[in-house]
Amino acid sequence: METFIHYQPKLSELGIRPDDVMEMLHEADRTPDNPVMSEAVQTLGILPETIDIRGGYVLTDDIALSPGEETLRVKGTTLHPSGKICSLLREAEQVALFVCTAGQGITDYARRCNQEGDYLKGYIADTYGSLIVEKAMDYIQLQLEQQMEAEGLHISNRYSPGYCNWDVREQKLLFSLLPDNNCHITLTESCLMLPIKSVSGIIGIGKNVKKRAYGCHICHNTTCIYRRIRDQQTSQ
Repeated sequence: METFIHYQPKLSELGIRPDDVMEMLHEADRTPDNPVMSEAVQTLGILPETIDIRGGYVLTDDIALSPGEETLRVKGTTLHPSGKICSLLREAEQVALFVCTAGQGITDYARRCNQEGDYLKGYIADTYGSLIVEKAMDYIQLQLEQQMEAEGLHISNRYSPGYCNWDVREQKLLFSLLPDNNCHITLTESCLMLPIKSVSGIIGIGKNVKKRAYGCHICHNTTCIYRRIRDQQTSQ
């Protein structure tokens, strides 16, 4: 199996601010008097004690695309992304199979807050968890992009099972192409990743591959943080 390129970015490297959470929560009042803002600031301070960021990717050029059949073969395993994803990856000469997690600690912390009746703190902690894993994957994707640029190649957006009409059950096929218990992420029978604040998917690589902004037009997921940001920007 190909080598898994592993990253453990620090929270400080992700550039996360309380304002990022406030944007996700659609909170316009950023003053210290707003209890949501105050809680966002306090929660950010305890995050280093609760997170365990891990992620990375495996590179392979053993791929074959069949856009007409909406299939992508990777190392002999046939995946079935949507036809739109296949068309966006049609110029790929290789792919990066990735996983990333914020760790179990942030979910446990949010759960404890809720059990103690501090639902605002729990909700904000949970929101930070979602933000952290996406920002961590942004960081890892940037490292990949810079590595590929040095080789005269480009990367695509990242695509995940459960998004862009890609059946979440194919998560099992994707994980079969990665080392076992990679980054301490496991799958349940229903294909839920544990820790919950985790992402996985595929990125195309090639001389003629293009990266597009967000790509919300091909995705129907209404909870995606990038869709929220896009919608907020277009409404202003």
